[in-house]
Amino acid sequence: MVALWQDSVRVTGQWWLKSNDGSLSLWEEHTVLVEDKLKAFALALPDLDEQYRRNASGARFISHYAVQNVLYLSGTTPIKDGQPFNPGVLGQDLTLEQGYEAARYATLASLAAVKYALGDLDRVQQIVQVIGFVNSAPGFSNQPRVINGATDLLVELFGERGKPTRAAIGCQGLALNHSVEIVMTVLFSGSDVRAPLARDHYAG
Repeated sequence: MVALWQDSVRVTGQWWLKSNDGSLSLWEEHTVLVEDKLKAFALALPDLDEQYRRNASGARFISHYAVQNVLYLSGTTPIKDGQPFNPGVLGQDLTLEQGYEAARYATLASLAAVKYALGDLDRVQQIVQVIGFVNSAPGFSNQPRVINGATDLLVELFGERGKPTRAAIGCQGLALNHSVEIVMTVLFSGSDVRAPLARDHYAG
C-alpha cells in the first residue's frame, strides 16, 4: 500500500485513498479494524493522558511528533492495568517468554500514543520502524526473540502493514528497571494530528 497509495483525502466525512493514477478508493475497503482485533485478543490500549497524569514527571520530552505523514514516537515501556508489567532483567529475573510478553505490552503503549495522535489506529498505513531495547544480563543474547513479541503483535493487528524495519538491542539497565523499551515510527494517512502531550505536563 505504501508504494501504491500516494495520498489520502477526506470527502463528505469519509477518508479516500488516492493512487498513482489519480483514482480514489474508499479507505474503509482497506481498513483492518485494528481496535476490533485488540478486543478479540482481550487487549486494551492504556490511556496516554491518564498515564502521564498518574505518573507525573519533570522529564522534558513529548509523546510524538509528525513530519508530514510520518509519526515519530517517544519510547514506551510495558504497562498493564496502570502498573509496570514484567519489570526486571532478561536472563536474570525474567524468562524469554516473560520478556516476549513485556515487549507486547510495551508495543500497546506505543499504539496508545498513536491512537492519541491520530484518533484512529486504522489510519496507520505502515509501521515503518521498531527499535527494541532489552534490559539484559551479561551473556544474554536472545534480544531478537524478545522483540519478536512487539513485531508479532503488530503483524497480528495490521497484517503486512505491521511488518517494520527493526533493531533489537541489549542494554544493561532501563528506567525503573523496565525489561523492554520500544521506539516506533509510523506512516499514516490524512493530515489531522493531535498536538503532542508533554511528559512534564502534569509535573507540579
